[in-house]
Parts: sequence; C-alpha cells; structure tokens
Amino acid sequence: MTDLFTALIEKDAHNSILYTVLGGLLLLAVFHLGMFLQNKDKSYLLYSLYTMFSFIAYMPVAESGFVASLSKTAGLDNDSKIFFTIVFNCIYFFFFAEFLNIKSINRKWYRIIVFPVIVLLIAGALIFIGHKIYGLDHIFNWYKNAFIYLITLQTVISFYILTKVKNNLKYYIIFGGIILFICSIVGERTVREIPALNLSRKMGDFIYFVGLLIENIAFSLALGHKQRINHEQKVTFHKDLILELQRNERLKDEMTRENEKRLTVENDKIKYLQEISDLKFSLLQSRMNPHFIFNALNSVKYYILENDSQNAVDYLTKFSKIIRISLAASSLREFTLTEELQTLKLYMDIENLRFENKIDFTIHAAPDIDPDRVRLPPMVLQPFIENSILHGIAAVHDKKISVEILSVPDKILILITDNGIGRDRAAKINAIRSTHTKSLGIEIARDMLKNYFGAGNFSVVYTDLHENNIASGTTVEISIPKPEN
Repeated sequence: MTDLFTALIEKDAHNSILYTVLGGLLLLAVFHLGMFLQNKDKSYLLYSLYTMFSFIAYMPVAESGFVASLSKTAGLDNDSKIFFTIVFNCIYFFFFAEFLNIKSINRKWYRIIVFPVIVLLIAGALIFIGHKIYGLDHIFNWYKNAFIYLITLQTVISFYILTKVKNNLKYYIIFGGIILFICSIVGERTVREIPALNLSRKMGDFIYFVGLLIENIAFSLALGHKQRINHEQKVTFHKDLILELQRNERLKDEMTRENEKRLTVENDKIKYLQEISDLKFSLLQSRMNPHFIFNALNSVKYYILENDSQNAVDYLTKFSKIIRISLAASSLREFTLTEELQTLKLYMDIENLRFENKIDFTIHAAPDIDPDRVRLPPMVLQPFIENSILHGIAAVHDKKISVEILSVPDKILILITDNGIGRDRAAKINAIRSTHTKSLGIEIARDMLKNYFGAGNFSVVYTDLHENNIASGTTVEISIPKPEN
C-alpha cells in the first residue's frame, strides 16, 4: 500500500498537487490584498505578500504546464526558489508580529522577533544579487545552509515569546508554524534520505506542500477569526453608541423643558420688559446646546475606539476653541460680523467632523460690506445654522448650507440657505416622533436681536424653497440695520 501511494505521488499526482497548492496560494494572495484595501489592516497585506512570494518561490518546481512556461519566461530557477523561500520565511515573522499586535504589547519582544529577521532578509537580498551579478556561488551556498539554522533558532525564540502573549489567536500561528516546520524538515534532502525514511524528492515536496497547505489554512482561519472579533466589537460599540445617543436626546429634551419652565417662572417674577430682555440675553450667551456637547463627546469616543487619534485630537481642539468663545461671549454684548462668521466656521468644522465632512458650508459677503463695522449680538446666528442641520439637511445625502451677506438700502441682509427636507416635512417627522418642544435657541436669538436693535429694526423671515413642486430647502432672511458712516 505504501509503495502504491508513493508511485501515485511520483508518477501521477505530483504536478497536480503542486498546481493545487500554487493556485491556492495565488487565490489567497489576491483575496487578502483585497481585504487590505478594504480594511487597511497591514496584517492582510503582509499575509498577501507571504502567499505571493510562496507562489513565486515554488513556480520553478512545476515540470510542465502554464506555470512551468511562465517560470522559464521569468527566468526563475532553483536559485530564485531558494531566495524567494528566504523572503517569504522572513515575511512570516513580520506577519504574525503585526497580526498579534506584538509592538503595542511589548516593544522589546517586537524588536527580538523582527530585527534579526530584517538583518537576514537584507543579507539574503545582497548575497543573492552578488551571486547573480558577480558569481559569488560559494557565499550564496553557504548562506542558504546557514539560513536554515538561523531561521530555526529565530522560530524557537519567537514561539517562546508567543507563549507569553495573552491572545488566543496565537495558537493558529503556533499550530501552522509547527506543522510547516515539521513538514519542511522531513522534506529536506539530508533528512528524507535517512535510511529509515528513504523518501524521494517528489515525496519530500509532497510532504512540504501538505504542511504549507495546512499552515495557510490555519493562517486564513486566524484572519477570519480576527475579522469576526473586530466585527462583533464594532456591532457592540454601535449598539452602545445608539443607546447613549438616545439617552442624551432624552436628557436634552428634559433640559430644554426645564429651561422653558425656568424661563417662564423668571418672566412671571420680573416686572419690567428690560429686565426680561436682559435675562433672555444672558440665557443665550451662557447656553451651549447640551445635545451638541454630548454628540461631540460621543464623536471623540468613536474616533478613539476606531484608533483615529488624529481626528479625535482635531475634534477636541476645535471643540475647546468654541467653548472658550462661548465663555468669552457671556461677558460681551456684541460681536463684529467678522467674529460671528469666524465662530460659525469653527462650529461648522466641528459639525463636519461629526458628519465625516459631508456638509458643504460656504460663506459669501458682498464686496461693499465691511464685516468689521457690522455689529450684532454674539453667537446669535449659531442657532439658525444648528436648526438647518437638525431639521433640514440631516436627512439628505448631499448636504449644503450657505451664508450670504448682502447690502440693501439701510439694511444688512443675512441669508442662511439649506437644501434640506423643508419645514413641512420636518414638522411631520417631529409629529411622528412626538417631538413637541420648541426651539428655545431660535426664540432667544429673536429676543437678543430685539433687545440689541429694537423691536422694529430687525426681522427674521423664513422662505420655503421648491423644485418641481418638491420641497428643496429653506432660506432664513435676517435683516439688521446697516451701520452708520
């Protein structure tokens, strides 16, 4: 039976098995390259390189067929097989160090695993080039024999380190590595020609191919297991995020109702209209919308969990700036139009980070307007922009908000236009959601304008926009007095 199996491998199955293994390696290389392009996880790229160089290394083994012809055309031979075997063996260490995230666990372990392999890879490349160009055959032959012992020693050291790593995915790496190591040892000429074994070259190749196949199956299962763990973590995070956003929304509604009650009580207590106006003015200046703060902190949390430290830092930087502006505005009675527009830009930078830069926000002022001379209450335009986002463009794909400042006789017009769903549809959605709270920010903004300019010297007018009888957005026109020369 053993003789029959050996004859089958020698005469009939060797080339078929080789083509099966090579085809599998090529498919794995292409598939995991695609996974890298999708997920940007470097462990997929390194595994793709590992399987690709394994494929290239064993192309010269093919005795016939397309791969054999391609190998001859590319000039691949036994020397290139040895060199590319060195390459993919070195990439193996880079792969599992990245896959198990050894660098973040212990930098010393990472250096012990990776740095010697880098030296072996560079030395191998230089010796191979010297062998091909200058005919340094004896050095090349010496290095290929020495490499076997050096890489074996490095494998033992690295696997010892892996036993200390607290990550169950390591068992895939250890299992696949041990199987391939055993099969490669058995397939080596000095071992397979031992009288007790007495295996032919093709039988030795067959045993090695089986080990290579088992190792790659183990690695593919490891990558799949890691992908499943990452997916489960993301699903859990998004569920928690949705629950937290819902809690924040309820808290926002409760705080809004509480503010309305508090304002009503204060209005009943205060007898004079000027005192009422001052109270409203103070409320708006000291108010930073609670749901905006909660959403901002949730966005920072999302970036941290996604390892997107740059966006998290950018978000916190811009958020701290607008908090400082809000605190400074609480002690001021007016902003220049320049300061107001700068605050709007910063506010929209923060909102755009949360919406992944999907909001197209533009500001245009007529050339005959000097924004440093136009004055208005501080942060009075922000509630209108916020209203456009929450009840207008949040539900559309192509989000746009524009601010246009025009000069007409005796007036400055500030036009805030969005391409949202329109006020009628927004009202219907709020009715379905049982959202009956009024926009306190808009109401206080009106009172601030009234307090600052006088009851008959300003106006806020809403215009519904339509395209082909379909709501296509809203324009808010805020009219204020033009500054005197």
